[in-house]
Formats: sequence, structure tokens, C-alpha cells
Amino acid sequence: MKQINYSIFDKCPTRNTTLWKKGAPKILQIDRELRQTSKEAPILIRDEMDNLISRNCYHMINSYFISNNCYININNLRLKSVIYKNVEGLQISGKQECLQIFGNPDVISTWKNYLSKYTVQRNFYKKYQVLKMIGKGSHAKVYKIERIKDSSIFAVKIFKSEKLISKDKGIDSILKEIDIMRKLDNKNVLQLHEIFEDENNVYLIVDYLQGGELLKQIENSLDGYTEHLVQNLMYNLLTSLNYLHSKQILHRDIKPENLILRSKDCLTDLVIADFGLSDIYNEQGVYLFQRCGTVGYVAPEVLRDEFYDYKVDMFSVGVILFILLTGEMPFESNSDTDDLLRQNAQCKIDFNKLNQKSISPAAQDLVRLLLDENLNIRPNAQQALLHDWFATPKTDTMVSLSLSKLPIFQIRLDQDDFIKSSTPLWNQKGSPLSEQSPLLPENSSEPEDETNYFKQFISTGQDQYEIGEDCINEEKSPSEMVPKYRLLVKQRSLK
Repeated sequence: MKQINYSIFDKCPTRNTTLWKKGAPKILQIDRELRQTSKEAPILIRDEMDNLISRNCYHMINSYFISNNCYININNLRLKSVIYKNVEGLQISGKQECLQIFGNPDVISTWKNYLSKYTVQRNFYKKYQVLKMIGKGSHAKVYKIERIKDSSIFAVKIFKSEKLISKDKGIDSILKEIDIMRKLDNKNVLQLHEIFEDENNVYLIVDYLQGGELLKQIENSLDGYTEHLVQNLMYNLLTSLNYLHSKQILHRDIKPENLILRSKDCLTDLVIADFGLSDIYNEQGVYLFQRCGTVGYVAPEVLRDEFYDYKVDMFSVGVILFILLTGEMPFESNSDTDDLLRQNAQCKIDFNKLNQKSISPAAQDLVRLLLDENLNIRPNAQQALLHDWFATPKTDTMVSLSLSKLPIFQIRLDQDDFIKSSTPLWNQKGSPLSEQSPLLPENSSEPEDETNYFKQFISTGQDQYEIGEDCINEEKSPSEMVPKYRLLVKQRSLK
């Protein structure tokens, strides 16, 4: 078996210190917890004589494995299954030390399910079967997968290790994304389940969301939709953001492509996905990526290099609400990239579009508040949930709305000095993998149809547009095709 010469997790402090620390860990907020009960069979460990003895004192809080007077921070340690004297167990290890625990299969399964979110495992292909690609973004590919032991369906987000190593802040970025997703446990937020690593890739096992992107499903709705539906959607979105913000997490890339429906049967059961640009709130306003988001949805204070907080996500919510109520972007839809960037930075919102629709006054008021450039006026998630619009009786007699053909803005900022394009990870346009899947381990070669993202051209009538290295060749008719570019543009003047 090929050994990993370098792991992106080697730089993590937990891998470079002794496992056990004396005292109690400092826990500011409990995200998850696992405690042994008197009805369960106890956890066992090996003593000096290699006998298995019970340890009823072990429990977990967040990423801390806690005993009576000491603890282990298991974040990014290695996890693997072991067997001793025909008893199932788990091994948690750093560079020099390891801890082994044993127990009956049910107990070990419960502990493994908990530990898998915080630790790193090997042998992804022994535990999962890859079914098809469902999305491709700037930094990762996403596949639908099946867990071999029980046929459960998940998605896996796969990062090439060499790209992470070669990209400035690449390793720090994925470690930040993983750290944030480990804090999340909410039905309307994408869940991280397991992490794997081998010599080529890092694998994040997450929920499989079969409903597709929110706007695409709404567009496909034959009966259109009502303001009532928009109320329910926005209430769920704001509730989810209120949860994120209570965890001190800024998403910073709220946009329709990152709002995924759990199933196609319910247009209001949405899930917030893609935490690649998220960060933990910092009172000094200093983040791994300072200026980031997607142009057209990003808050103006981000583009102006001003101090910002959780309310950047609220501006993005305002843009989405504007789209759902009017079927149009709040900025001029025929704007080129430079002009859109300028309008976004200067917060030039075309509120006249609201007046042209039969929208309730309360809905219009909430939109104007969310899109206000004054942070003292723009509400936070908790305040927005208390707005009068949500107190209005929700009847089905409100005017039906429909989305017009929206321009697709995929200009995503994720560096301090550059603007890069991005494509959604969750486009649900996948096709079954060929026999020579690029995900097969060892000596498999990538098939042409998976790698030929360079210099592809799509006819759109009179013009041809080049699809960049990291863009998706989406299945659209020529009349719907929108040019997408892989941009690497120096920051422009926003004044």
C-alpha cells in the first residue's frame, strides 16, 4: 500500500503534541456531546498487562475526548478500526502516540460515528462506491457516493492535495472550511460526516441533497409560486443564518447556487451549502480571505474594504429576496463586470423594480432594510425574523410570481488582490462515471470527457464563448447559454 509522504493535516497542532493534556478543556459553546449511560456496555482499554478493563469515565464534548482529570483534542488526528482479542475497537493517533478503545459493536459504532467528524481516515474507496459526478467548482469536484456497508447515499467533495499545497492559502482554506463544518449540527445546514485522505486527495463526506438548486427548481415549477412561498423560504433561510451567526460563523457567499433543496418535493426545505469562504467572526475584522463573496450578492462594505460583520450575509439575503419577489437582479441586468462591480460597491439598487410588481408593502419594506448600505439600519437575522412581513397572515391568495431569465453572475472573490470566477458545486448535472473513473485508486487515468475543460467552445448562435479550466459545461439550450469565464483580474477602481 502506498504511504502518504505528506499530509495537509501535519501542520495541525494536535498532531505535533502529546495526546493527553492535564485539566479540563476550555469549552465556550457545546456543539455536540456524547456520554456513556449506565445502560450501555462500557468502553474498554488495554492495561499494562494487555487486559481489557472498563472506563466508564470517558465522554466527548465537541472535539474533546475527556477523562476525569485530562483530555485529548482529537481534531485532525488519525482514526482507524482495530480488533484485539476478537473485540472491536478504534485507534486515535498523532505522530508518536495513540489511544485505543474497545467495546461491543453497537458502542464502537456510536463512538466511530461521533469521532469521524473530527478525525481523518484512510481507504475511502474501501468504504464508499462512487456513482456519478454531480458538480464541479473552482477548487473541488462533488460526487454522489454509496456507503458500501449499508447502501446509504452521501456526497463527497474532493480536493486535489497538490492543488491545495501549490495554491496560496490553499491548505489554510480547507482546514478553515473543515473546522467550521465540524461546528454545525442543523437540518438546514450542510452536514459534514467524515474526512478521508490519501496520497492524492482529501475527501469530505457530506449530505447528498437531491433537490437541486433553489432557483432552478422554482423555475421548473409549472404553477409558478406565490409570495406565501417566498415568506416560508425566507423564514427558513433566516432561521438557518441565525443559527450560523449564533455559532459566530460568517458564511460570506450566500447566493442561490448555495441554497440547495433537500428534496424535489418541497420548495421550502432548503439547505445552506458551500462553506469554502466562511470564517469565524473576528472583532478586529481580520480574516483568511478579507475581500470575498460573489459579485452581485456581496455586501458593499466588503468591496469597499471596510470593517464588516454578520450583516454581510443579510445583504446577500436581501439580494435573493429581491430576485424572488421581482424575478430580476437588484442591479442593472445588462451591466458588464466592471459596471456590476461598481454598482455593487456603491449599493446602487434599482428599487423601482419593486414598485412594478404586485408585492405587499411589508415585503418591500424588508427588502429595502436588508439592502440598506447603512449597517445601523440593516437588520441582523434575529431582527429580520421579527419583521412584520412574517407576522402577516400567510394565505395562498397573494399574487403569483415568476422568474424571468436571470443573468448568471459567477464572479467570485476569494483572494485579497484578485477576482476569480467560480461555478456552483451543486449543479446536479452529473452523469454516470465511465469504467475508467478519475476517482479509481492507484493507476487509473482520467478519461477525456472528465478532463477536457481547456479551450472548449460552445456555439451560441453568432458568438462562441470559451469555457475556462474550472467551469461547467452546463446542459442549456443556445438561447439560455450565458458566457462564463475563468477570470483573473486585478482589482478595479470602484469609484
